[in-house]
Amino acid sequence: MSTPLPTIAQSEFTQLVNSALKNYQSTLALARSPLADSALVTPLLVLDDVSPTADERGHALRLILQWAVARLAPAPVAYPLGVFRPYDDPTWRDPLWWRYNILRHRYLEPLHPDDFLEGGRFTETLVALTGIPSSDTFFDERNRAIREVVQRLQQQLTEGTATAELQQLALEEMMRPLRTQPHAHALLGVAASFDDVFPRAWLLQMAEREQLVNVSQSLDYLTTQRYLLAGDGAQSLWLSPRLRPYIYARENSAKMRRRQLWVADHYIADQDPLSAAHHLQQAEEWERAAQLLLAHAEDLINELQVEELHEALSHFRHEQLADARWYAIQLLISDLERRRGKHEAALAACRRALRAASSSQQQAQVYWRMGKLYEKRNQLHALGYYQQAVDNFDQQDAGLVELLKDRAWIYLFRCEWAKAEQDLTLALHLAPAAAEEARADILDALAHLHLEQNHYAPAIGYARQSLLLREAAGDLVQVAKSLNNLGNFYNRMGEATQAIAAHDEAIRLCERLNNQEILAETLLNQGVVYHLAGELQAAVGNYQKSLAISQANGLLLAEVKAHSNLAEALAQLNQSTYAQRHWQLGYELSCEAGFQDQISYFQALQTQLPALHATTDVAANAMAAPLTLAPPALTHDERAALEIVERTGQVTPKLLMEHAHISKATATRRLADLVASGFLQKQGKGRGTYYTLKALAGPLRKEARATDAMHAAQATDPATGAQLRAQLQPHTHQLVEQYALTALAVIPTAGAAAGPPTAPLRLVALFQQPPSLLQFFVLEEQLCTLLGREIDLTPLELWQAKVGVFTTELLWLIGKP
Repeated sequence: MSTPLPTIAQSEFTQLVNSALKNYQSTLALARSPLADSALVTPLLVLDDVSPTADERGHALRLILQWAVARLAPAPVAYPLGVFRPYDDPTWRDPLWWRYNILRHRYLEPLHPDDFLEGGRFTETLVALTGIPSSDTFFDERNRAIREVVQRLQQQLTEGTATAELQQLALEEMMRPLRTQPHAHALLGVAASFDDVFPRAWLLQMAEREQLVNVSQSLDYLTTQRYLLAGDGAQSLWLSPRLRPYIYARENSAKMRRRQLWVADHYIADQDPLSAAHHLQQAEEWERAAQLLLAHAEDLINELQVEELHEALSHFRHEQLADARWYAIQLLISDLERRRGKHEAALAACRRALRAASSSQQQAQVYWRMGKLYEKRNQLHALGYYQQAVDNFDQQDAGLVELLKDRAWIYLFRCEWAKAEQDLTLALHLAPAAAEEARADILDALAHLHLEQNHYAPAIGYARQSLLLREAAGDLVQVAKSLNNLGNFYNRMGEATQAIAAHDEAIRLCERLNNQEILAETLLNQGVVYHLAGELQAAVGNYQKSLAISQANGLLLAEVKAHSNLAEALAQLNQSTYAQRHWQLGYELSCEAGFQDQISYFQALQTQLPALHATTDVAANAMAAPLTLAPPALTHDERAALEIVERTGQVTPKLLMEHAHISKATATRRLADLVASGFLQKQGKGRGTYYTLKALAGPLRKEARATDAMHAAQATDPATGAQLRAQLQPHTHQLVEQYALTALAVIPTAGAAAGPPTAPLRLVALFQQPPSLLQFFVLEEQLCTLLGREIDLTPLELWQAKVGVFTTELLWLIGKP
């Protein structure tokens, strides 16, 4: 692999520049230079910087060499390249011009042999023309000139100070041939109306509308010369975003506004409101653009185009719009900024909207939003803005119902039960019977209100009413949330069985909907139920599933909670190493994200649980190895996936669906879990995605196949364990000291016997510090000698992570975690 240009030696870079000057006349030779494949020429690839041709790279390098040599001239050049330079030009013999003259007329525009002195060549002729006193001086000046060019090119490569100038030179160079192609130039002006890939048919329609001539031949010329790139069977075209503004700025402004309106109409018909609005803005049709974006805002948000919508809205200025439209735009910007977590920007948009508000109802909408923005930052501020909103809302406004519910939640957090109940009761009274979603949300809040006061019967009653409304409305996502809440309520009441049943129902529904966020939360909540019921291993299984989903989907708060719950449960299971590592990871994530509540919780855990007292020291060492908590045993679906991949070499979601009789969402999730666990690796993209066995998963799969048998098998015979311990006892101190061995155990297998073994003795080892591969094999060999039989040794963490058996099921020979 070649060395990156900014880091190669000065001498090597000089050689590259010298070689490029010598090959200046051949664009193919220039294109093969490493300089042509560097950031040096990128600004000059104005037609296509993603997949430029060799010819384009060669031309770009030639142009930057021209630029660098031109900088050697002490004053503007009277006779530029391509223009005959008379021999009586005084700059020929001026010593300040020698270096420019030498490089220009030796490499860039070499003298013609007809101009050589009799019996001489380049050197003799240039010495005579310039008056350089000797050939030694000539070569000295040439070398200094090359060094100056090298220095200028290196400076551009590292600093990019001349990028704009170089790009302008390249654009002018590229447009020069179009001066002799007026029809093609006119068609390219029409194409400059488009910003991105656009249909060829649209360009032809617009050309016909403007009555351009020779359109077909012009288009062929533009695509052949790569002014326009064609694709999708020549049905789509693309104009470089570097070339487009250059052309656009030189077109008639009134004509371009008219073209922008035509393009906008095409995009409106094509149901692409964002692109249509962008072209309306370029046509300075601000009101139409704003109206279009406001009308389609909800759809764009649902299609995850929040950033694009925000970008489009940010182009508006107050003077371009009527107050009512500006007010609506600012409200929408505020909502988008809140979604993006930018509260100060959201508040600024609210204040702009407030200045444009023309009625108390409009002011109420702004105050409501400002209250929501302060909910988690300053509850008193939030309540103040909410009161202003209540004072300005009309009793019939649907927003008042939502506002009362939002304010009630603040009262709930502040334990002001009477005020919360008053707001919720009024909200329920004002909510229309048909507003099922709003009524369900209010009933949810009432359920929480009564739960916090330990009024369990009404709490469950309100929660069930909310669930019924959501089921009737057919909103399955909200149904899943209600079931999750119901499980939490039952857990608070101490009804573990009811809680687990409600959570199970929510989990099944989330899996059907493939809603990973609610699924992660529900698994976490169900884990808490198991935890409080003393079923710690079941709790750990739930917490780990939630952790895997949270990490895969970027759910940071859920990930942090999973770490804290795992730290607590594993500490109670005496798995201190894993507990400490989860504590460390969760605590660091909480600090990075600024989750103050979680930081306090981690600190409290460390104080309360002896297994976490040494977290800072031990977990720091443990972080050197990847975190692989022992998961539950492989599911039936996961085993099926591994069987397919071992049989055929790969597995796809479709194959797993057919083999295991599961849905596509479940199949995809099972395969993702196997990737996260280290069994499989993902290959390909989109519809071509498939999964293969990970390189290290072959021997681990053998462990996984034995999982079910291991859970059912008896532990190794105690007499055998005593015998093995006795064999190792004289050497224990040496093994611990030499290999930093913390613990050694026998993996339980069915039918283990003390007699002559026919299969390797399967051991797992826990190390204080991970050994090198050589040390590991030396240890394995020494154990073979000491025990007098073949040994199959595996690191404990690796074995647990893949097989899913906890340390309590192992027969310990040395130590125990």
